[in-house]
Amino acid sequence: MAQKRDNCIILLVDPPETERVSQELKTAFGPERAVHVNGDLLANTYKLAKNFADAILILSYEKTSRHPDMTWLDQEDPGFLEVKNHAVEERIQDAFRLGFFTGAKKAVLISHLSPELKKDWLYQAFDSVTDKTVALGANQDGTCYLIGLTQQNLKIFEAPGFSRGKTAEILAERAKKNKLAVFNTPETYSITGEESLLKWMEAKETLPPLFTPAPAPAPAPVAPAPAAAAADTKKHKRHAKVHQEPPAAPPEEPLL
Repeated sequence: MAQKRDNCIILLVDPPETERVSQELKTAFGPERAVHVNGDLLANTYKLAKNFADAILILSYEKTSRHPDMTWLDQEDPGFLEVKNHAVEERIQDAFRLGFFTGAKKAVLISHLSPELKKDWLYQAFDSVTDKTVALGANQDGTCYLIGLTQQNLKIFEAPGFSRGKTAEILAERAKKNKLAVFNTPETYSITGEESLLKWMEAKETLPPLFTPAPAPAPAPVAPAPAAAAADTKKHKRHAKVHQEPPAAPPEEPLL
């Protein structure tokens, strides 16, 4: 694995406001609940990205007057790239450009809507990305939860339309047209409604604990103190003497 500064994770973050949540989530859960679901998903993915030790993290954040910073997500108030271009495709390209400008050689964009993303998949993506290979992670519905590139391969974003529909297929086709290989991380699912949300919640409840406490060792037998042991020995001897059989009487002299 390369040095941390060689790798960059990109996460798009929007404030917890109804107007900033995707219409798909609002249709599935209703406006208010969609905000809470979206916030839980963001917190889940942000934690994964923040704790990934081998990459810097770039947060593309569209701040508002009600949420001018990200303390609602992290009390440490992480720094972020302020969104200038509100169109999602331009926003994605701006974030990648910033990552490469900071010195990263590889950048991986991840989606918070796919909560089963794993740390191992991030390592697979970074290990596979080169100037001749892009990494793509597909959801079951054909959307992307992961896109990994080098600066040279930003060209697959040049034509508009890569963020709509079955993005995994669109980007794979563009990569092949540019004579690039495609490395696919494992397929997963995105949260689109009650069924997929329940699937995620059940997975969270059945995960084993990170650390299983070791069973407590059996207490060692306590040896008696020397003085007590000696006293017990003397007592045993006295007890033995008390219970000794009396000596046999001498034979009587015969009568003359």
